[in-house]
Amino acid sequence: MTMHYIPDGDTGKMFWFRAFNKWLQAHGTAHGFTPAALAKLTAKVAEFDAAMEANMKAKATSKAATAEKNVVRAEITRMARQYAQMLQTSPSVTDEDRGKAGLTIPDRKPTPTDRDAIHVIEPPMLWLDFSIRHQVTVHWGPNPGNERRNARPAGTFGCEIQCARGGIPQDNALWTPIGIETESPFLHVVKDTTPTTYAYRARYIGKVGGYGNFGDEATCTVSV
Repeated sequence: MTMHYIPDGDTGKMFWFRAFNKWLQAHGTAHGFTPAALAKLTAKVAEFDAAMEANMKAKATSKAATAEKNVVRAEITRMARQYAQMLQTSPSVTDEDRGKAGLTIPDRKPTPTDRDAIHVIEPPMLWLDFSIRHQVTVHWGPNPGNERRNARPAGTFGCEIQCARGGIPQDNALWTPIGIETESPFLHVVKDTTPTTYAYRARYIGKVGGYGNFGDEATCTVSV
């Protein structure tokens, strides 16, 4: 049988127990309760009252102790930061001293600038569509075979595309920039009168400047 008539919370229980005991002490004998049973209930109610009072005092003490702890913590934090700052700016303190004292050791290596960050981005891949005469559609990006899933990487402004007539050259000087695009693809129109092989390569441009690395080259023979 569910005892839903007894409140859930401790405080509610305490007041309910008191009221129940008061009523039972007045009417219990008429309903078959012995004096010993009634005395036992009264003692247990008193014991619970005492336990509740001790619990509330402990909570109050705990709150006071927590508040005191927070004040002292704030004071020692301010003091420790002040002393740590004095050590960090002292010319007599070495990095070894800082490490042993648990302080931050300054980075002695120059932090790469945003212009350098472009070099950690994977270079663009290329996919060439030369199915139409006199032109090559150069798809570039992380997924050039599917433009719907070919978003330009974060941190890039666009892509520089270069080509070389006659195939991949041995001399880098023979690569010719033919366009800087912010969206793929790039259309390259050629005017050769005979089928000609073209090589392409591409690299990203960072939003704050700087060029990334070139990806793999791609070649095709353009029909006329």
